[in-house]
Order: sequence, then C-alpha cells, then structure tokens
Amino acid sequence: MKLKFSKKSAVLFAVLVSFAALLIDGVGTGADSGVTDIVKSVNTSKTPGPLEAPKQEPVLSNVLERHNEVLIQGAEIAVLRDQIKKIGGIVTHELPIINGIGARVNDKQLVLLKKLSTLMTVTKNGPVFTSGSLNNCLVYGSHVAQLTDNSIRWNLYNARDIQANIEHMLFKWPEALGSVLTVAVNGTPVYSGALSTDSNELSIDITYLQDFAKLDPYEDVTVEVSFANSLIKDGVKNYQQRDFSMDVSFKENCDRSLVKGYDTQANEGDSNSYYVNQIGADELHDKGITGTNVTVAVVDSGLWAAHSALSNDTANNTRIKAAYDAIEDRDVAAQSVTDENSHGTHITGIIANSDRVVVDGKMRSYYQGVAPDANLVVVKAFYEDGHSTYLNVLRGLQYIADNHEALNIRVVNLSFGAPPRSNYWNDAINQAVMTLWEKDIVVVTSAGNTGPKAMTIGVPANVPYVISVGGISDNYTQDNQNDDTLLSFSSQGPTHEAFIKPDLVAPGGHMFSLASKDMYVPSKFPQYKVGEDRFIMSGTSQSSGVVSGIVALMLQNDPGLSANDVKCRLMSSTTMAQVDGKLAYSPFQQGAGSVNAVRAVESKESGCANNGLDIAADLSGEQHYMGAARKDVNGNYYIKGFEFEVWEEAFMWEEAFMWEEAFMWEEAFMWEEAFMWEEAFMWEEAFMWEEAFMWEEAFMWEEAFMWEEAFMWEEAHMNQENFMLQE
Repeated sequence: MKLKFSKKSAVLFAVLVSFAALLIDGVGTGADSGVTDIVKSVNTSKTPGPLEAPKQEPVLSNVLERHNEVLIQGAEIAVLRDQIKKIGGIVTHELPIINGIGARVNDKQLVLLKKLSTLMTVTKNGPVFTSGSLNNCLVYGSHVAQLTDNSIRWNLYNARDIQANIEHMLFKWPEALGSVLTVAVNGTPVYSGALSTDSNELSIDITYLQDFAKLDPYEDVTVEVSFANSLIKDGVKNYQQRDFSMDVSFKENCDRSLVKGYDTQANEGDSNSYYVNQIGADELHDKGITGTNVTVAVVDSGLWAAHSALSNDTANNTRIKAAYDAIEDRDVAAQSVTDENSHGTHITGIIANSDRVVVDGKMRSYYQGVAPDANLVVVKAFYEDGHSTYLNVLRGLQYIADNHEALNIRVVNLSFGAPPRSNYWNDAINQAVMTLWEKDIVVVTSAGNTGPKAMTIGVPANVPYVISVGGISDNYTQDNQNDDTLLSFSSQGPTHEAFIKPDLVAPGGHMFSLASKDMYVPSKFPQYKVGEDRFIMSGTSQSSGVVSGIVALMLQNDPGLSANDVKCRLMSSTTMAQVDGKLAYSPFQQGAGSVNAVRAVESKESGCANNGLDIAADLSGEQHYMGAARKDVNGNYYIKGFEFEVWEEAFMWEEAFMWEEAFMWEEAFMWEEAFMWEEAFMWEEAFMWEEAFMWEEAFMWEEAFMWEEAFMWEEAHMNQENFMLQE
C-alpha cells in the first residue's frame, strides 16, 4: 500500500536531513513503522539461537489488517509457494536471497500459516524510509541568502500546521555598511531607525515583533535587513553571505540561524559541489581516476535519467547499464527511469555527476561527482513520498544478486534504513546485504540520522561486514579540516551486538547535488533549490554516496580488490578528529575517522577488515558474532582491552589495534539494562532480554564529545589485524 501525505510536513527532514537509517517518532503511519511483528517462529535448527523465546505457543498480533502483507522464511521457495497457494493466499515476492517469499493473506489465512511446521518465521511487512523527522522546531531557513545593492534577504518557511511567532531577532554585519535603516518581514517594517555607525549589531525583541512577525502554517516569509551604505563598490559586490549573521528565535522554543555559506555558492552560472575538493577526489580526477569501468548500483527512489550529467559519463557515453523498478517488478529502459521524490537523484549525483565544476565563471578540470565515469544500475524501490517496504527493498537486492555478474556490479549504495528489531543476523534486509557482501560486492550504507544518542545505528548499517558511514560538515570551509564538525544527528554506536559503528565518517552537511524542481521534495521546499537543477540536502544518506564514489575510484585503480580489502584500505587511510592529542569525538561517533579519497586509492593495506568473522557461518546460522564494545557500571560504553589507550593516547595506533575484533556470540550476552526491542519482535508482547547483563571492566567516553575551538584530523594508522573502528 502506498502511503500518501498531503502536507509538507510529511517530508520535513528529507530537505535538510535526508535520512539513511530512520524511523524517528512521528514518521510513517502509526503502527506500521519498521519491520515488526513476527507472528510465528518455529525453530528448525537443533541448537537454540540466542534470540529464541521461551517455549510457548506463538500468538498472533491483534492489530493485523484484513489483508496482511507478510514475509515468510524457512523452507525452499517452491515449498513456501505451494503452502501459500494451499491456504488461498497470493505470492507477491520470491526472494531466494533470503530463502523466503512475500505473500498477501487475510486474517483467516494468517491463522492457518502458524500451523505450518515447515515455516521458520512469518513477519509482517513494514516500511523503510529515506527520510525522517527533524525536531519540534519545524521552521526552516534557506541555505542561500540574497545580497542586493544595500540589503540582505533571508527566506524562512514554517513547516508546522500551526502559527509560528518570532520572538527575537539578532543581526550582525560588517561595520563598513554603517547603520541598519530597516528590518522588514515580508515587506512590513518591524524596525526602523538609525544606529550609531560604530555599532554593527542589532537586537530586536518581542516589543517590536508581536504585531508583525508571524508565520502562518506552511507559509514562507522573507526577512530583509537594509543598510545605510552599499554592498557594492566599483561595480563589484564586496561581501559574502558569511560576512553576515542572522538569528531568529520563535516563541515555540526553537530558533534558526543563517548558515555561513560558501564564498561562491551564489555566483550566477557557478556549479561547485565542494565535497569533491574536501575529500581530495579532484586530485584523482586530474590523474584520470574517475571510476571508469566500475558499476555502482543505487537502491533508492529512482533517477532523473533525463539529466545528461546522470545518464552520460564525462565523454558523453551512455552509462546507465540497467534500471529496475522493484515496486512494479519490471525492467525499465535506461533513459526512461524516473524519480518522483529526488532522494535517489541527489545521492546518485553525489556519486557520479559528470558535469565539470565551474567556479568564478571558469570551468575546472575536475567534476562535480566523486566518480563521474562510474557506470550505474538504478534500482527504484521507494515511492514518491520517500517510503518503501521490506519486501520491495528485498526485491531490489534480489535483482542485484541475480544480475551482478552480467552488469559487473561492484558497489551497492544503500541510503535508507529502519530501526533494529532483532539481532543483525535475524533481519531479512541484513541477510540479503550479507549475501551481497559474500559475493564480494562492496555494500556502503548510511549510519542513520537518529543520533546523537548511543545505540542508534539502524538496519542495515548494523551489519558488521558492511561499510557504515556517519556524517560530518565542513563548516563551509572545504579547504580547512580544522573546523569540521560531526553532524549533530549522525547515528552513534555501538550496535546491540556490541560492534563499533559507524566505520568512518564522510561529508554529509549542506550537500549540493542534482534534483528537478518538479520532484516531491524540491517542490515542497523551493528555498533549498540552487539554480535550475541543484538542491541542498544534509544527512548520512549523502555521506554514504560520497563513500560509494570513493570505492568506485579505488576499484578503477585496483580492480582486483576484494570487498574486505576495500573496507580495510578505506578505514586505514582515515584521519581522526583530535584536540591536543586526544579524540574530539569518540569512536562510537566518528568511527575510524574522516575519509580521504587520495590515501584510500593509494593505500596498500590488506587483511585489516572483518577479521574473526565468518560470513558463511553467520548466514547459515552456525555461528554469530559480537563486537568489542562494553558498558561499565555507570552506563558508559568503552572498548574491551583499550580502556585507557583509546582515550589517553588518542588512537595513535603504533601497535596493531584490532578494529572489528569479533567474538563468538554468547547466549548470555545482555546489556546492563534489560534491553527491549522496539515494538513487538517475536511475540505479541515485546520480547525482552531476560537477564541483566553486566560488562566487565570500566572506563569510557563521556557522552558526546564536542569539537573544541580547533582540532586536527590526524591520520589513523590502522594496521592489519582485527577490530575496525565502527561507531
């Protein structure tokens, strides 16, 4: 069933924060949030699994709809298909990748399913999202202010269904512009008068604002500040957006500030993606490393194939190798694939935009996408409003598994997610992702935008094998890493199985990429449109796209790399944020550190990723694994064996540090508090870990290290062996 939303609020965060691992409160449609409600579980193995519930008769959820979409796993596909037909149900999806099928059954047929002893699990099909909700503010400010001859204009949008009331405004400006003449909201003056010329700051409180500064539901307003002196001298505009400060506070307990912006972002005719420079990909483009002969599959909302920078490479050759609609289960002509939402187009543009960068009216030698010559496979699995279902995502992953050899798919980008409802190995999407990795396909996934709390890594980023990516912002200075910051909403580890995630972080703030103004998200939020075909979004979805592009560059340079080699080289070539020789962020926040495309491509490291893990045994159920994160008696997380070195030595890795050290899963492994899976996991009542479990040892990172004024991203020398940093 396709969800429909009539208000702009349905995609609020898709604009500023396009989610990769989502499902925050308030997103979705009520009870159907995430994969949930396993309504029958029959263990077919001889050895009980760690998540096996007490011996009891399964119960059916009492909230199931008349027509239920379910995912069934356990027996051979043919057997499952026959059994569904016997009870009168309809098979909707065949998914050999997870040894399962999707089916539509009514309530009576669902009751019959629980009596079939050959089944292992019957799971209610639930939604997966590319976007989530922001916070209670829901008032957004444009990333780009308009500078006129003698004023600055800034657009604000109230995405709430109630009125927003401005309570306070604070402005700062260059002294050379003299005094402020007027401040107007939608053309109506809320302040008029002259300040002394030795002041370049103006504070306006509710006394002036109460009768004028109101934003009706879903209304745009423009705040304009005009000055005594001109912004133009000798015919040249002397000022940039970063020279001004505009802060607006609302009675509804929220505030918005004008971002600094890039110096050239408002130049007419310019087109710069900025992050290409930040990660060093521009240097590789000049050396001819552009992702040639590497195919990247993107599972998302589709693609704006009519845009030549997406459909063609830098030599103007067609490079979309295939397109598949996983919702409709049909192949699509490469030039006919569409994207009604914009998320898939935006992510693919980050990976592979083949247009050259233009700065100050001059075309540069490098390109706007990280891997502009990469080939593309488009897998459309998300609807216009940014949601999909487990079954449709699985069908898309099945397509990749079936066609990866014929299409030479080496990289898969997954910028979406859902909250964990089980251990990583029991989740169907995770099982499919692990199967792709076992086939030596590099899977890159966004960590999620549900931070900053710990243990917020979503599915499929919680899979230990894949490359899970958190987000950072360059603070609008792409050439200066010393002021970079972690995105406040970037999801943090550890995972519920104690793995350190994300693996690394990459640019994800205010990302310039392609999107049509007619697509769902840009049409709702035109203030984030830049020029005719570009749009600004933020999120770990975008960070994932950056890393997928880097992987394509690595595989062009060395096609023989295995998936584990790629992960090893990426993580061993990162730089970690430090202040005075100590970490600015914990490894549960920044993972191994910030990516660098040049060092990743030039790296010769091997054997330093996924050590101690046997993916075949994991998939077969013979063995599962846990990571090295531990929790002390005070509720703090730390890394087993490195309680002091990690923090006092600031990860100087002069000796072999085992990043992703894996331990055999212990059935008695429980976090200190009795952990409860969100919503019903195995039975109608939410399955709860029965024993409290205490980690040995102590010491830990203290909640959310914040960047202090300055810090250095210092190179992390991660030698072979185990234990990759994953937040």
